[in-house]
Amino acid sequence: MRFLPLVFLFMTLTAQAVSGSWSASSVGGSVSVGNQILVSRPLTAPADLPASAVVNRFVWHIDLLSPPPLGLQIKLCTSSICFPLPGLSGEQRVPIALSARETFRFVYAVESRGPLSPPLQVVNNRLTLNYYSM
Repeated sequence: MRFLPLVFLFMTLTAQAVSGSWSASSVGGSVSVGNQILVSRPLTAPADLPASAVVNRFVWHIDLLSPPPLGLQIKLCTSSICFPLPGLSGEQRVPIALSARETFRFVYAVESRGPLSPPLQVVNNRLTLNYYSM
């Protein structure tokens, strides 16, 4: 019987913690000349996401019409921070407290001069955020 209060305390603490994920995607765009920047359409959280939700990991997948050009740089950005992405797909932990309610955008740039042949054509950007909330 003396363990009963501890069980209730544990149940209360775990009942308050919420974790989940949300996903969004957008169609891409194109870059036909090097040193131009392409910014994706905004990817936003669902309206019912708790205000205290914090990102702990994100997963991305990008579909291109043709192989990526040499010098392609991709970032996932919010209004306050950008995360360089090492490839067209993967997952990354987020080491800072970042709201899961932020608006996210993919940012593309090709470090190259002159026309790109073939042009960079982004077909789709997909993002899944894992979050926790207390």
